[in-house]
Amino acid sequence: MGKTAVSEYGYINAKLRTRIGRILTDDFKKILTASDDLEEAVQVLQNFGFEKIAEVWNSTGDIQSVEFELLKRHLENFRMVMKNTQGELKDFASLLAIKPEIENIKNTLRLWYGSRVKKRPISYRSAFIYKDRIFEDIDWDALVNAVSQEDINGVFKNTLYRSAFTENLADKAGSGIFKTEIMLDKIYYANLLEQSRILKNSDYNILKDIITIEIDLQNISWMIRYRHFYNMSFMEMKDIMIPGGSSLQFDILEKNEDAAQGSITPTDLLKKDYPELSAFSISDKHNFSGQALLLEQLLDETRKTKFTNLLIGYPFTVGIILVYLFMSEREMKYISSVLNRKYYKMGTRQMEEQG
Repeated sequence: MGKTAVSEYGYINAKLRTRIGRILTDDFKKILTASDDLEEAVQVLQNFGFEKIAEVWNSTGDIQSVEFELLKRHLENFRMVMKNTQGELKDFASLLAIKPEIENIKNTLRLWYGSRVKKRPISYRSAFIYKDRIFEDIDWDALVNAVSQEDINGVFKNTLYRSAFTENLADKAGSGIFKTEIMLDKIYYANLLEQSRILKNSDYNILKDIITIEIDLQNISWMIRYRHFYNMSFMEMKDIMIPGGSSLQFDILEKNEDAAQGSITPTDLLKKDYPELSAFSISDKHNFSGQALLLEQLLDETRKTKFTNLLIGYPFTVGIILVYLFMSEREMKYISSVLNRKYYKMGTRQMEEQG
């Protein structure tokens, strides 16, 4: 007799719901944001269970050291999930760690590029590369100290990321880095969607719904980057989009010769799959970047709504794991953002407007 949903998710559901209830509570956000300065903000963190974060700040006075400790805390949450799951669910949960590992790869590659191509000193920043195993067995020191493309290829030859390293990363224009970042994102989502088929249908449908929004958010991010900073045409961008999201209706753009002048907005690309965006419009149709950023915020709100619905719906699904890791990432980014604003003396009103 196979496992029931209750037996498979009962323990992890109870454990994660308790933790989720303590993440980014309204009281915590209000008190942290209202703190007068960074020292007071650190005291708030200590009072709310972030003793290690406070300890790092008090011993170093270094904001990057604090951010690094937040990252380590976030990654420990992945390990906790894997420790408390079994069988196929554990195998699937481990795949979710590919996402933070890819971010670590990207950050390390940017340091490498800064050192080898731009000739910038990186000794201080390289201390904040996370070097423990996340998903694959990667030699992080060998990566950041690589002398040639062959050295980099050697680091990844026995990992699922090897196919991403086909471009010359030392390209003076930096296109090798950008293309590699896109390939890494594609590898993550392709593996996640493929391996999710081991889950039962109800779990697969939940995951597919969430991942579709994740991919749309990532694609919008790439569109902003390439359209705004590299003046790439829509049809060129079509080739770099991550499969698995909404259609983005690039056929509309292809048929519209005025698309390059901004007659079609990012919103038009997604209205078919997100009817709630139909009423959304911006008067300045030439401001592609501004529209795309706002659309990204709207999609993020849609994602948060879906996660909220998962929490109040049937409890024994993979949704609880997705919600927890999403909240863990949001907590890391929120705290980092507030501390940086305090560090650079940004006022409370500005933080409330931007937070």
